[in-house]
Amino acid sequence: MPTRTRKRARPLAAAAAVLALGAVTAPALGAGDYGPDTCLNGYVWREATPTDHVCVTPMVRMQSAQENDAAAAHRSSTGGAFGPDTCLNGYVWREAVANDHVCVLPSRRQQARGDNAQAAARRNSLHVWLTYYRPSQQPCTGNVCSQHSDDAQRYRVRADHINVGKATVLLRWTDRGKVRTKTWPAEVKQNPNAPGGLLVFASGALRCTGATPNGYFAVRDPVSLRWSAHVSVRTGCSTL
Repeated sequence: MPTRTRKRARPLAAAAAVLALGAVTAPALGAGDYGPDTCLNGYVWREATPTDHVCVTPMVRMQSAQENDAAAAHRSSTGGAFGPDTCLNGYVWREAVANDHVCVLPSRRQQARGDNAQAAARRNSLHVWLTYYRPSQQPCTGNVCSQHSDDAQRYRVRADHINVGKATVLLRWTDRGKVRTKTWPAEVKQNPNAPGGLLVFASGALRCTGATPNGYFAVRDPVSLRWSAHVSVRTGCSTL
């Protein structure tokens, strides 16, 4: 079988170029981005109070608004053990947020607690992390590899807390003092275990040796168009 020798990696960019990379940011945030409280598609802010940004279904938000409108009718007009916020018999405080004393049925308070417990899972927080893969299962022997072997590790980009649809994966790194950018379209499928989608994308970008990052990955959500935080990498070296 023909063989060829693995080439040594090119030197990575100088420290000054790495610093320059840090000054380059991902493209501007798009329409539909409401910051860290942005909900996944299909969820909206509950707004039990003006600052209540727990993500719930549109039906739950409508119910919360109706409960606010009916609050006075469910309070005791003569007060009681809890002063003017004392509820009529059969009603309890909703407690969707701190000091939420709107009187509701016990089932609705339980609903609010359940929604609070799911709040983080329903946010479009774009949790991105990296794993690694090798294109070939045929390892090299020493410095000699077959023409079909490629055991150099590549980066696989993963993300959850992301919307289903066509996302964008961005890689930005320094190469011999120059900042380079590569983007790919990537399909986000429904997450079988959580709200929103799950992205698994084999980038083909080499994982290089060394502790100092010279680049980063970021992912753009297909619905809100918001960008994830940067995930640092070391790439730009060469293989076979």
